[in-house]
Amino acid sequence: MRLPRDHIMKEDTVLMSMSRTIAESMKFTDFIMSLVTGDVSNDVATRRARGDEGASISWVVGHLIRHRYRMMGLLGSERADPFGEKFADGATDGSDYPDIAELRETWNAIAAESLSVVEGASDELLLSSLGGADSPHGEKQILDTAVFLMWHESYHMGQLGTIRTQFGLIPTATLAVEAGGT
Repeated sequence: MRLPRDHIMKEDTVLMSMSRTIAESMKFTDFIMSLVTGDVSNDVATRRARGDEGASISWVVGHLIRHRYRMMGLLGSERADPFGEKFADGATDGSDYPDIAELRETWNAIAAESLSVVEGASDELLLSSLGGADSPHGEKQILDTAVFLMWHESYHMGQLGTIRTQFGLIPTATLAVEAGGT
């Protein structure tokens, strides 16, 4: 993929702020999330992949909601994840998960809110130290953790596509092409 001209380096300076780069990644995830969950019933959303040992669509969405709240927390938001620790550990049978409609609604709300928080983050804040805060892999700066969290979202969006295919739903790539997203 080739980036538009205003996103390239010019005279050793980046013309797009770091927060905007993260926000653009988030917007694309939000677009794909609406596609991959829009046609999913709660029955399908709570089915576990890999012979009932893997994650379900509901677990992945809840897990990503949890990490969007984490991103906002790194940037100063004090909003609490409405699902608490429910999606902190590995997937379960899903019997106590919220309905996929509630997860979609929560995603849409957190998507808008987290985008606003990220877009408001200065490069100075992103480059600041985590100050002993918990980081997934020993990151030292907020930016490092933000980059990891964007990679993490991408990983799980691919996982959603795999689960969709396993259960006979339209593949993510087909949905994206039909929606004009590629």
